[in-house]
Amino acid sequence: MVYSKVMIDIIEDNNRFIKRINERDQSVQNQDILETLKRIQHQVMTRKIAAVLDYTKQFDQVDLTVPQLKVTPSEIKMAYDAVSEPVLDALKKAKKNIEIFHQHQYPKNWNTSPQSGVTYGMRYLPIERVCLYVPGGRAPYPSTVLMDAIPAKIAGVNQLIITTPPRKDGTIAPEIMVAADLCGVSDIYKVGGAQAIFAVTHGTESIPSVDKIVGPGNIYVNLAKQMVYGKVDIDKPAGPSDVLVVIEDPSYAPYAASEILAQLEHDPLSIGIVVSTHEDVLTNVQDEFHHQLKTLRRKDIIEAAMANSGLLLAKDTPSLIGLINDIAAEHVVLVMDDYQSVHDQIQNAGSIFCGPYTPVTLGDYYAGPNHVLPTGGTSRFASPLGVMDFMKFSTHLHYTKNALEQAAPDLKELTGMEGFTAHYNAVDQRLS
Repeated sequence: MVYSKVMIDIIEDNNRFIKRINERDQSVQNQDILETLKRIQHQVMTRKIAAVLDYTKQFDQVDLTVPQLKVTPSEIKMAYDAVSEPVLDALKKAKKNIEIFHQHQYPKNWNTSPQSGVTYGMRYLPIERVCLYVPGGRAPYPSTVLMDAIPAKIAGVNQLIITTPPRKDGTIAPEIMVAADLCGVSDIYKVGGAQAIFAVTHGTESIPSVDKIVGPGNIYVNLAKQMVYGKVDIDKPAGPSDVLVVIEDPSYAPYAASEILAQLEHDPLSIGIVVSTHEDVLTNVQDEFHHQLKTLRRKDIIEAAMANSGLLLAKDTPSLIGLINDIAAEHVVLVMDDYQSVHDQIQNAGSIFCGPYTPVTLGDYYAGPNHVLPTGGTSRFASPLGVMDFMKFSTHLHYTKNALEQAAPDLKELTGMEGFTAHYNAVDQRLS
């Protein structure tokens, strides 16, 4: 068998491999990038839209004027003419599927009385203003528009805007505009990169400030989002895509290999991992991977990402489960007929794809679950994007005078113990 210049290897030391991939994002926190971002932020804060336009010209090689910055209704109308009927039909079906899934996430307000004279509860409200960042670069991403806009709309966000980098001719990909229009988002700005993040954080003469920013981007976008967190909310730091495939049957090797290839074509920093308790299965996946690679268009990107990837041999099923939970992958693909026993033991995963006929592609584009997922091992504590990312809640509490009198002795003890006499004074004033 003749392989390409880069191999996807069977890993000899699983623990060392997991440690390396979990720590890799720390190496890209480049101080030079942070210094550049500070300069961009300062310029956007002081020079506002002029700085945004200058950076768009510098980084995107597009010279726009203020009136050209926002997509017009006529541009959206023309976008429908540029999108084929099959693509439009697929976008509409995907939109419906994603809506149905996310409608199940809408929370319910609640109110209860645990004792006489006391009521409390929670009330959920949408975030008022949100920016959906849609990346450009290697391809248009209308799927990201759907995944971001639909849960935001279900949550009831009042003002949704999209920022996305312009193409070289100063336009936005028609698929992005059509997807936005299908979701009821008409405020689209031709600005990307860190300048977009700082513009919607601080506001300019032409671009409004928002309360939250969601959506993936390159390292400049992700670090800029982390810089502005606290001034606005963000969804989560998004790193390169990663996938973990679990396989035990050698006949499914083509499926496992295709899942790795699908994620590696995203970015040279993407990660693909296959786990099995059978070495011959891993060898079959390795052979199939290189066989399929020869037929794919984004071969150079995949080959670069292979350096971050590996085939892991587990000594038994408990060890296999341990590897899955230690890696805490963005996507976990169970290419197995009897997947339930493994599925039920997975604690850390962004999204789990169950069975041999459930490729990640379904989740990325069409089926319903969100494709904005926790990357870089953060599924240990983070979750997929959903309706609650676009909502907040307030608690409410009511005591009658009699109920306050009953609580007063305990309140006096607790406030006195901490030395906060003014706190008890607020109680005493009501009862004296």
